[in-house]
Amino acid sequence: MTATKSKLPPGSNGLPLLGETHLLLRDGFGFVEERARRHGPIFRTRILGRPTAVITGPEATALFIDAGKVQREGSMPPHIQTLFGGRALPVLDGDVHRERKHFIMAAFSAEALAAYLPILQRLTADHFQRWSAAGELRWGDELEQLSLEAIGETLMGIPPGPRMDELRALYATFFRGLGALPIPLPGTAFWRARRILRRLLAIHRANVDEHLAGPPRDDGLSRILAAKSPLTGGPPAPDDVARELHHLVIAGLIVRRWMATLILELDRNPEVRARLTEEIARTAGDAGPLTWQRLEQMPYLTQVSHEVRRISPVVHVFFGKAREAIEFAGYTIPAGWAVFWGIRASHLAAEIYPDPQRFDPERFAPARAEHLRHPHAFAPNGAGGPLVSHKCAGHELAPLILRIFAVELLRRHAWSLAPGQDLEPAWNQVPPMPRDGLRARVTQAPADRASGARSR
Repeated sequence: MTATKSKLPPGSNGLPLLGETHLLLRDGFGFVEERARRHGPIFRTRILGRPTAVITGPEATALFIDAGKVQREGSMPPHIQTLFGGRALPVLDGDVHRERKHFIMAAFSAEALAAYLPILQRLTADHFQRWSAAGELRWGDELEQLSLEAIGETLMGIPPGPRMDELRALYATFFRGLGALPIPLPGTAFWRARRILRRLLAIHRANVDEHLAGPPRDDGLSRILAAKSPLTGGPPAPDDVARELHHLVIAGLIVRRWMATLILELDRNPEVRARLTEEIARTAGDAGPLTWQRLEQMPYLTQVSHEVRRISPVVHVFFGKAREAIEFAGYTIPAGWAVFWGIRASHLAAEIYPDPQRFDPERFAPARAEHLRHPHAFAPNGAGGPLVSHKCAGHELAPLILRIFAVELLRRHAWSLAPGQDLEPAWNQVPPMPRDGLRARVTQAPADRASGARSR
């Protein structure tokens, strides 16, 4: 069908040449959410010179994962694809995507996750012990370090130490360029990120080579390298694996925003904090190893985790491209247009989640089950089957890290946030962390503290 002007989505092309790129980079979450409220589940814009349809809501999620209508090849803005290392999973389609995803999912099997759990608990406990002796700290920076070390030791086989310290310093600068204008001039954030990318990929490739040269280890990288192609029976290409390790770090570091949201919402909602503290004390006690069985025996922890993931600002859009003219919500998206799926805006749909900005874990209780009102109402890690769709490979690992963090936070520690700081997200960051760094003091909780007592 040929699109006519009257059937194009509502919206604006913005400024000449620039379009509305500057608005998306300045605050992509606000940009998408405000226009979704104004126009509904679809609107048009122009980003980096490309006509773009932005879609939100559960029906939009269903459309976005339809590979017959929305492709990933050629969808990502070139500068972002460059910083992702080139042809990584988010821009692959068809058999190439299926093969690559098969390799990567080897690091996220049930057996692998069970092996990672005690490592994650140890790392989290070590960080809390250090934080409780540190006085006031910038908790946001510390959460970044914990997140990177969790990814590093479980998926890449890199324990805390000099190599991890180098990766952390490099990624801190890299992420500032990921959300910046793609100005390739010396001294700009994008220019620095592109230079750092070469070093990051070299580190990841060296790690791949070390794994290939040595005996198998009990980490995600060894599992990936041992996997065989479902198409050819051969092993993965080392350069592709290095590129995907970089992609996994970019995707995995979102968990630091989930941790920050958990801290802030527990601080703002003492009744949620008290109830979750009581459940953790009853099920996990004050110490001892966590197991999958124990975690599954804490349904309120799962509800809190879900609500944190629903409301957290992490990534404002995912990138696609219309394979053909697409009819959606009464409008036509012409073939070749960019198609952006607004992930957080989709979780703020009032017809699914009433009073959507309010933090309310009871949304996920069996009595309400708002997330079951549509098959795609809740998709914080993407939708579809992880082996055949672009759903995040770590869709189980990342929530596991969050739940372990919550247990360690509430069963043995207390915290107080520094007064007078700006806790609003820095919307131009990826992900947006509290502007003043989430300054706080973490302390060991007294053994006889009242269950759920709020620390101030």
